[in-house]
Amino acid sequence: MLLSLYLPLLYAATATAQYRAPPTILGQPTQPRVPYTFRPIKIHSTNGSVVNASGIIRPSGSSERSDNITATVLLPGSSIVFDFGTDVGGYPVIDMAPSTVGQNATIRYTVSESFAQLVPAVGDASPLVGFASATQRYELVTNSGAGERWIGRAIQGGQRFMLIEHINGPGKVALRDVGFEAATDTTPLEELPGSFNCSDTFLNDLWALGARTVQLGCANPGAVAPVWQVSGIGTLIESQHLAVHMKSGIWGPVNASLSLYIISGSTFVLNKGGNIYDSSTEFKLVINQVNVTLSRVGGSAITLPPGSLTLGKWHKLQFYAHGDTGNATMSLHVDGFDVGSVPYDDALVTGPFGFTTESGTAIIVKDLLVQDTEGNVLYSNSMTSRSALQDFATGENRYAGCFDGAKRDRVLWAGDFSIYGGTIFYSTANVEAVAGSLLLSVGESSSQGQASSSTYISTIPSEVPSDDWVGTIFTQSRYAISAANAWYEWYQYTGNLGFVRKWWPAIKRDVTYCLSYLNATTGLLETPTYASYNYDYYDGAMPGQSTGTNSLMVWTLRNIALIADTLGEPETAMKYRTAASGIEEAVNKKLYNKTIGGYIVTNEINTGMSQDGNAYAVISGVSAAKNSPTSPQEIIQALRLLDSPYGPLAFSNSTPTLPIVSPYASGYHVWAAFEADMNDAAIDIMRKVWKNQVDSSNPYYTGMTWEFINGTTGEPYRPFASSQAHGWGSAPTWQLSRYVLGVSPATPGYSTWLFAPRTVRLRYANGRVPTPWGTIHASWKTNRSGYTMQVTAPAGTNGTIVIPGGFGNMVKVNGVNPATQNGTLVEGVRWAGAVGDRYYVNVTSNGGAFVVSII
Repeated sequence: MLLSLYLPLLYAATATAQYRAPPTILGQPTQPRVPYTFRPIKIHSTNGSVVNASGIIRPSGSSERSDNITATVLLPGSSIVFDFGTDVGGYPVIDMAPSTVGQNATIRYTVSESFAQLVPAVGDASPLVGFASATQRYELVTNSGAGERWIGRAIQGGQRFMLIEHINGPGKVALRDVGFEAATDTTPLEELPGSFNCSDTFLNDLWALGARTVQLGCANPGAVAPVWQVSGIGTLIESQHLAVHMKSGIWGPVNASLSLYIISGSTFVLNKGGNIYDSSTEFKLVINQVNVTLSRVGGSAITLPPGSLTLGKWHKLQFYAHGDTGNATMSLHVDGFDVGSVPYDDALVTGPFGFTTESGTAIIVKDLLVQDTEGNVLYSNSMTSRSALQDFATGENRYAGCFDGAKRDRVLWAGDFSIYGGTIFYSTANVEAVAGSLLLSVGESSSQGQASSSTYISTIPSEVPSDDWVGTIFTQSRYAISAANAWYEWYQYTGNLGFVRKWWPAIKRDVTYCLSYLNATTGLLETPTYASYNYDYYDGAMPGQSTGTNSLMVWTLRNIALIADTLGEPETAMKYRTAASGIEEAVNKKLYNKTIGGYIVTNEINTGMSQDGNAYAVISGVSAAKNSPTSPQEIIQALRLLDSPYGPLAFSNSTPTLPIVSPYASGYHVWAAFEADMNDAAIDIMRKVWKNQVDSSNPYYTGMTWEFINGTTGEPYRPFASSQAHGWGSAPTWQLSRYVLGVSPATPGYSTWLFAPRTVRLRYANGRVPTPWGTIHASWKTNRSGYTMQVTAPAGTNGTIVIPGGFGNMVKVNGVNPATQNGTLVEGVRWAGAVGDRYYVNVTSNGGAFVVSII
């Protein structure tokens, strides 16, 4: 990482600073709280006969029955839309007051992040994967008239709007409370460990946007309830996502048997070959009033003999998935009788094994046995113990963790954490969630050492690498690089070396895997198609020698080398630094394009540039290397070619990509601009990219950061499916604290810290930064007479205060000159002096404030 701002004096001060283990890990233990319900702040609209519509509105807070609330009443055919103001998430709550017993009614709720996508009985897409989340964005609820506080079984992860419709029955429905019982942190923003405030309300709102996003996107241990229920008679499964055996990733043709009892509904689903619901490797066994069918999604179907499968009775099912691609079939035996087979066509038979049910279906499964075609047992479970939940990742989450888009899944993505983690460290300080996410990533690694790109939160990790883990977790080499780099971010902000040491062998295996793509001829990593997917999945794979992959590798190697130094492995550190230097030299020789003034996307896409690739080239130091044909400042300038009205595009228009503005890639762009000391440019990018996200009048406003932006309209790209509460878009939160407020660790864990604000045309800034040693309180302000900085740091820590140039040349610390006429330093000041146009004051804190004034 470039540290051009800090100049030789700072290097002299920190180069000899030794790592000191902090007294605690960052953050405080979670305080016990009663269940909390997010409630709507207003009624958006009603339709039909709705009585006392606004009577239900009350503040969010403790979850409890609402007996004293005047109910909002829905008559048959009516509906009401609730607006929560920002995205909220959790288990849906509908408290229905007694009305007329015996007069049943059915209501349906539908949720969406935007009103435009609030389609009845649809909502905004279906959650993709992650067994803890609901399978649909709507649900039916029956009201008997007797009154009930109904709480859904599955999480709706992120939504601003909720539609409730009275769709059936003569009875009226009296609503006393609606909302979502939180499964994530609900600490008010003003009470978070970190804070930021400045003279620009846009930047203040932007900081809050990211903090709220990571609150909604992270869960504590046990917050995600089991989605399968185990008992002595078997495992109860109801209308949930497809659950696959987490180590069935390379299973080939199989013979599988199980006992099935269908309690209600009509559809049992078995998938052999994939892990995505409704994919072409999925087979559906459907019981209807006329017959029973077995069909493949997108393929053919067969009709079973009459009476071969019935509700309310145990049946033994035997599935035979045999053959190779192009000639494979799924055969079924029911209670010993061969009822036929369905072809796979071109679908793959090799791959994960799992099952589920469709909406409205409840089943019990027991005595599961899976064998290969030679009779070798691949898996056996009575399905009467909790081991079934562990094997299929359907139990509660043992570890805290942070998800992808809040509404979409309960899946952790390794590539997000250099952004996601920083926001957490500067706002919520939920280090347990960062630790859990890192653990789950390396705890699901391949035999080659590759850390998992994505992981279900209820997965039970292992210290033993295996190729059996279910993919698509191993399709993104760049995320494997990011997974290693995220450990450095952990070490930098927490100083918790013990956790790093525990997983150090896995981290090194991951780095070795990443370096296995090194082309000895070119000196560059070269990724094949299957490993070259990135965050922009909609653009497809980008194989070859990529600026982004190689510059990220350089950055990661140098960061991990610092960990190796501290762990006493100088040879490992030297090996990583040597590899980094070689790749850096090759990037500058082979991937820079003088015509465009920046680095190309890949050796195969050489007519334009990528935003993240060039940002990595700056952050990693590639563009500042001795052999570099450019400079960090020139790269930031060249990236202006990507500008659109809504921020820089992720790729040049000349490349075969969609015109998307990526808050994720833009986060690295801002990071690079700050590292290049182009501070005003960094803020300008923030104002463009996050403009619509901060605007509360925008129809897609959620109070949180978005996943993708349509580069031609400024709206979310594919709002139906993309997330408008995505942690990878939260970079400005930590960047405002680190660069504008100016507080960062000078050594891992903040035993020494830096207070070096970038004033970026602001009048003042102040805030809190949580550290393992305690909270750092910092502020600065400018006025006509000069510039004042104040910092209060935990006792026993050392810090360097960097005074920007341009504010005069008379410096006082706590009202007096840092050094007296005879050279005696002011109490607490270790050294002070000017280098260039900046002045440095190094201090040892006793817990009191240091006030630096410049006139």
